[in-house]
Amino acid sequence: MTPSTAPDRRDSSRDIGGRDPITRVQRELLTLGRRGTARVRREDEALSVVDRSLLTYIQENPGCRAIDIATHFQLNRSTVSRQLAALLDHGYVASDEETARRSRGIALRLTPAGSAAFDRSTRTVLDSVARRLASWSEDDLEAFARMLERYNAEPDE
Repeated sequence: MTPSTAPDRRDSSRDIGGRDPITRVQRELLTLGRRGTARVRREDEALSVVDRSLLTYIQENPGCRAIDIATHFQLNRSTVSRQLAALLDHGYVASDEETARRSRGIALRLTPAGSAAFDRSTRTVLDSVARRLASWSEDDLEAFARMLERYNAEPDE
């Protein structure tokens, strides 16, 4: 199929309950997210999915600011500020006030307690994912990882 004859993947008149591949992908992503939330509740995990996403970003981008997080996740700054306030209150994240005096925004970093909580949570999540994927071949795992990376690399409109 050439690009000019390929179906328009942005078409919003999809069969919502049907077998359309885009509908199926959306449904499976929704299920994935809901299962992650249920796992956190079931295992009495200290960190929510939201907490983990923020801590992951801060760990991978030390010195980032709330606006960087808001931009990355396409959230309102007030939403991110509220979520960060909880992590600051728990002592999982610290801010570098000195940076704020020299530039716009406060640089964020994980505290030792935040790193420990993040590591525990990550082990729990990885164990859960590994169990679900135990029967998959290495080639299937590689293909799945590449597809998810490609999906998440696509910019939103």
